[in-house]
Amino acid sequence: MNPPKKKVHVFIVSDATGITAEMVISAVLVQFKEIEPVFKRFPYIKTKEQIKEILMQAEAVKGIVIYSFVSQELRAWVRKEQRKMDIYTVDILGPLLERLGKMWNINPVLNPGLFRGIGEESFKLAESIDFTLKHDDGQGIETIDSADIVILGVSRTSKTPTSLYLSCNNNLKIANIPVILNMNPPEKIFALNTQKVGFTISPERLAFIRQKRLKYAKSIDYTDITNIRRELEYSHKIFNQIKGLQVIDVTNSSIEEIANKIIENRTETTSHKKVHKSFTS
Repeated sequence: MNPPKKKVHVFIVSDATGITAEMVISAVLVQFKEIEPVFKRFPYIKTKEQIKEILMQAEAVKGIVIYSFVSQELRAWVRKEQRKMDIYTVDILGPLLERLGKMWNINPVLNPGLFRGIGEESFKLAESIDFTLKHDDGQGIETIDSADIVILGVSRTSKTPTSLYLSCNNNLKIANIPVILNMNPPEKIFALNTQKVGFTISPERLAFIRQKRLKYAKSIDYTDITNIRRELEYSHKIFNQIKGLQVIDVTNSSIEEIANKIIENRTETTSHKKVHKSFTS
């Protein structure tokens, strides 16, 4: 039986949307397989009273606080308050603003939310990446119907890196779902009209990949070639039940090559729908 993951409450506090801060800490915490982060974001926080309340909430559950304040006054105040409390905080923006300002001998404008002013496209990209991070490895099933693409596959078939690559380079909301031997995937998957992709791989290649990551394995079955074959056979059984699902063999493909196949299929499908619509109009 797999040992339970350590649940960590992560409070993200910002005087803007907080999306950037959440993306940064998510990218870090995903590397700690024993941790199950519980995110709570507090956007557009402007006053010390609001921050004080959040710090008290975090202290009560022994959480950590990730903050991104452009305001130098608020950053300094958080540092001072943190010393009085049993709480761990991380300043995302402060150190960079101060170091770069000293390096160039220039004072930053210190305008909260200015990054969003770069353009609507930048904000949409941040939302896509935020969605993808929240729908990694079977998370966020309740909102999966908002995904542009859903990727399925057994463990270690490059679902997460491909999802992030597609999200960052194509501004797409991606959800990825693990296929686990003898466990039915969420019922929602079978009714989705979203583009769906199933990853497969040769058993030998998958065994090699898993053995390299043996320190993360929870059981011997994880790297056993016979069990891996059963997992892959089961995944194909699931794929065959999902209408319109595209199967991609990732055995000898890079993340870029896999992503290109998905986008090519997406483009072809979109073009076909447009042609079909013009004939039926």
